[in-house]
Amino acid sequence: MEAKAWHFVEFGEFPVEEIDVEEVRDDALELLGRVTVERYETSRGTVLKLVDEHGNYIGKVVGGCSLEKLSIGSAYQTPFGIKVTLDCGESVVGWLYLEG
Repeated sequence: MEAKAWHFVEFGEFPVEEIDVEEVRDDALELLGRVTVERYETSRGTVLKLVDEHGNYIGKVVGGCSLEKLSIGSAYQTPFGIKVTLDCGESVVGWLYLEG
């Protein structure tokens, strides 16, 4: 039996499967290079909202890490597409959904 993780979202729980990050790293970094960033300052710090060329919200980064310093940490197949974690150094600071 295959082990599954659970991804908690606003509308319920969905099983996700971890996939090899090397399969999606280049695509994720290329997409990250094309996003438009909407910057917000909140009481908890800086939030970078990542938006694709169609105006779709596809990810976010929290904290002061610039996009140039981000790396891809892990990747998961979800019912909504492939979600990758965005790391800054040793910390996960955000996520990004790859175009479907």
